[in-house]
Amino acid sequence: MDEEEMMMWANDFVEPGERDEMFATGNRGGGCFIATAAYGTPFAEEINIFRSWRDNWLLKNGLGRLFVRFYYTFSPPVASNIAGSEAKRAWTRRILSPFVKILSGRYE
Repeated sequence: MDEEEMMMWANDFVEPGERDEMFATGNRGGGCFIATAAYGTPFAEEINIFRSWRDNWLLKNGLGRLFVRFYYTFSPPVASNIAGSEAKRAWTRRILSPFVKILSGRYE
């Protein structure tokens, strides 16, 4: 998925100003909706690990691109639900933690 496709998908789920901010970084930032909700900021190191996985592996193969499209379609409402509750944020961080450990350093 190239940046133009990502912008198209982002148009469906975020406000234009937020979308522009997400894509302002050169590394296709943004799109990590659930992790951002869980960690409370798009700048957490854990989110950078997920971005690296997306950019350096998922977007480079057909099944990975399909997963990213699915994720961008269905994760925004899930992320909104998580963001509204500290208990859900903590629970989600616990779920994401093993994935962060597995992916850390692999796709940079």
